[in-house]
Amino acid sequence: MNKKKKFAGIVPCAGLSRRMGAFKPLLPFGDSTIIRATVVSLLDAGVCKVIVVVGCRSKEIEEELSGLERVEFVYNQNFEHGDMMQSVQLGLAQALSFDGAVVVPGDMPMISGRTYETLFAWFEAAAPLVVIPVKEGRRIHPPVISCECFPYLLKFRGSGGLRRALLQFLESTVLVTVEDDPGCMLDTDTPQDYVRLMEYYGRVR
Repeated sequence: MNKKKKFAGIVPCAGLSRRMGAFKPLLPFGDSTIIRATVVSLLDAGVCKVIVVVGCRSKEIEEELSGLERVEFVYNQNFEHGDMMQSVQLGLAQALSFDGAVVVPGDMPMISGRTYETLFAWFEAAAPLVVIPVKEGRRIHPPVISCECFPYLLKFRGSGGLRRALLQFLESTVLVTVEDDPGCMLDTDTPQDYVRLMEYYGRVR
């Protein structure tokens, strides 16, 4: 009998939220905040650890997530000038003991538990290097990545971020349709995005 895979959650949350005009990780979300709801959704999905990569207002984020078990913080010293891929790499460097990692931006609290369950099940059953959800023909978050990919991803430099880096493993990538989960496309970069997120939350809570 195969041993059940152990996953880490990588949550890049180091940015300045320039497009939002407010610090989006700490925006209200129900009786919580966007970042706390995102992390809790990962914990509920069964990951062994959530690695939150912080930068801007890091102490406030750490305080907001205090009391949650299996949460670890990594500080991105270059948060003012770097990109999200740098935060992903910092997170992956702390996840080397796991079979794989799921990468979830810190502003995506509405990804459903069923989606996580489906992606992990495909990873277990098909043994690919990467599992990526697809909605309306688009590759979206959150990808699940085998630890076999980590050495390449940690050395990756150049434009295009994680999306481009994962093209290296295209032949061993499984695309999973998730048409029934709008939460996979609801990130929160702008005030308009936040309105859409909260409207959807109001409909499904």
